[in-house]
Amino acid sequence: MNILREIVTKSEWIIAVLALSVVAWTRFNSPPTNRSGTTFALFFFGVIFYYALIVALWLLVIISLIQGSIGFDWILKALTTVNPEAQIELAQYSPIVAALVIVVASQFRQVSRIDLAARTFCFKLAAIPREADRLAVELAQGADFEPTEKLRRQVTKIVSENISPQALNFSRDGTLSARFTRAIALYCLFVGPRNNGTALEFAGNGYSRSAYARIMQHGEEVAARADARYEELVHTGLAFFTSSQPTRELREALNCNIMEVSNLTCSLVARYVLFCERTRNGRLQRLAGMGFDARPTPTFGPDQWATTILLVILLSVGMMVLMPGTRPIAAGKVLTIAITFGVSIGFAVLGAIVVAQRFIARYERDRPAFPPIAELILAALVVVGLSIALRLGILLVPALIQGEGFQDVLNQFVERLPGTITPFVCTISLGLLCSYLGPLDWSWYRVSVVGALGNGLTLMGAGWLVGSLVGDTVLAQFYLHPEHAIRIIALSTGLTGFMVGAMVLAVFNKSERVRKDTAERAAEVPHTDIPVHSAPSLAQDLEAPLPSGSEAALDLGCYTRASVESLEGRYVCFRPAFSSADVINAYLMFVHWDDAESCLTFEERERVDAGHTQKGRVYIPDGRPFMSFVTVEKGAMRLIMVSRPEGNEPARGLVITSSNPGGAHFTPASAPIVLRRVVDQTPQLGYIGPGAPDYEAYRRELEIVMPAFGFFATVPRAVSVTESPPLDRQRTFACPA
Repeated sequence: MNILREIVTKSEWIIAVLALSVVAWTRFNSPPTNRSGTTFALFFFGVIFYYALIVALWLLVIISLIQGSIGFDWILKALTTVNPEAQIELAQYSPIVAALVIVVASQFRQVSRIDLAARTFCFKLAAIPREADRLAVELAQGADFEPTEKLRRQVTKIVSENISPQALNFSRDGTLSARFTRAIALYCLFVGPRNNGTALEFAGNGYSRSAYARIMQHGEEVAARADARYEELVHTGLAFFTSSQPTRELREALNCNIMEVSNLTCSLVARYVLFCERTRNGRLQRLAGMGFDARPTPTFGPDQWATTILLVILLSVGMMVLMPGTRPIAAGKVLTIAITFGVSIGFAVLGAIVVAQRFIARYERDRPAFPPIAELILAALVVVGLSIALRLGILLVPALIQGEGFQDVLNQFVERLPGTITPFVCTISLGLLCSYLGPLDWSWYRVSVVGALGNGLTLMGAGWLVGSLVGDTVLAQFYLHPEHAIRIIALSTGLTGFMVGAMVLAVFNKSERVRKDTAERAAEVPHTDIPVHSAPSLAQDLEAPLPSGSEAALDLGCYTRASVESLEGRYVCFRPAFSSADVINAYLMFVHWDDAESCLTFEERERVDAGHTQKGRVYIPDGRPFMSFVTVEKGAMRLIMVSRPEGNEPARGLVITSSNPGGAHFTPASAPIVLRRVVDQTPQLGYIGPGAPDYEAYRRELEIVMPAFGFFATVPRAVSVTESPPLDRQRTFACPA
């Protein structure tokens, strides 16, 4: 009755908290790419953070209502003259009124913008967009795709009748025809049914069809781009596969269209799968049903980790309530102790698995190896530190709320400090068991039984030690007969260890065996290297045009990844040293495509003057035979403008930078420069003087720069009056920009 009375008394707070949690869930669950199906862990991390922001705002509104000028002040003063108790009665409803204020205020445009910014921040904080983009890239470029028989017939008809039988190739050899056929199949699988109204082959129930409709509705812009790229793909494929000698430009255009269609389609597929499935295995099963080579692999991930913690909590509650010889304990205290113990064991499981995975990766082919004692002890100490912080936090928060002193909390914590021995021992025990039993070719139930026995007996010993170290005063609070408490503690801890060991070892062994099988199959099957490009992102605004990740921005030259693949690689860069005309400065320059920047970037390495090492972006203007390597840092700029290399010819041009011959005084400087691709052996680097092995080769290359690839305009010489040409022979010249 006391509990019910307290619940009724605090009902205005309980109702407001629950209402705000529903509001937070509903708002954060939209758009469809941001729902709980995105992954259980990521979604709940974001929604909890968003809910915390709402609660902070809610508390601020409550304070403003009660004490601020926008609150009940004028109402309370008016009511006080009539009924002095009205002020207290009205103030009790401030939590509910504050919650209503937050909900109603979000309907106004300015407040809605602030709310959208908060949700977007939490959305990005939870890494949900990166999870969707990561899956899209894996599907577009990494995952094998095996169309169903019905889809094969459809693709065969499209390619054979509209393009050429030479373009049809369902194998996985990485050839242009195979990649072309794969892109056509991906489009026909997911985007095509939207246009021709055919039934979805992969959606067998109403929920899947509804999910597809919502994703395509919110991704209308991306789907339209996929349609446009698909039309270009068909036309380019027709020109390429029907040509007897297709040009390089045509090949590059076809490559670009293949990647665009694959990226855009798989971006929508990734959002659809994340919308439908909460767990990784569920997503893999759905992808496998769509034709992707994505078999579910048992892994001890966040879901298994959360399940372990939940089972430990339930088992702890059951033993504290039902175990013979235990005293009746308040429900709140039982739950607090169980949650603390369950989360501590969860920390131990996480630390043990991380160490075991590292150990197996290092010594997989060199067994038996000495156990990773040092890493396990370090992981166990980290687990103990987290457990101590958890125990202190759980004890301090109620004390701070109720205004109690810290001394009692610290005394209670010290009395129960030996309880941290259990997660410490559990980390080491599970780590050793996973390290040695995980890679074995045993059946999962055999590994599970051995792991359960090993971990159960180990934790039973740890429980005996904890019971011996805890004082009789603490034992008397929980057990009717403190003299028998040690046996009860050892038995209950051993049961927990038995359950945790069985669950962890079973899943861990399964995941290791599947990983080994996958690695062996990958080693046997040759794969053709296919460049990986970023998929478009649908993170926040699904209506906005999305960058493809394979095309540079307009100010960089709007070049595509396919058109500049030949420029990627390692170059030796050399030019005259500014300090001495007879010395040549040579160093390496790496040019590669940056997916994040969506352009070519360069980075200098192995410079003798390491303090002047540069890196930046590559600008390639359309229709001009040169390119620019530009570094911009804190207002300072350096420019290398060179010709585009063709065949074995190096890139030649000029560098414009600043030199400091006088120490702190910098002066603009320019010099001829050459970039020559490094094919096999790295040439001589550093400051190279006359007589060095590569000096003469470098010098001859620099001589060729002037004047064909760059020149220095000289200052006009002074002309006397008598030498001035007649007026009728003077001309006006236009200076090029």
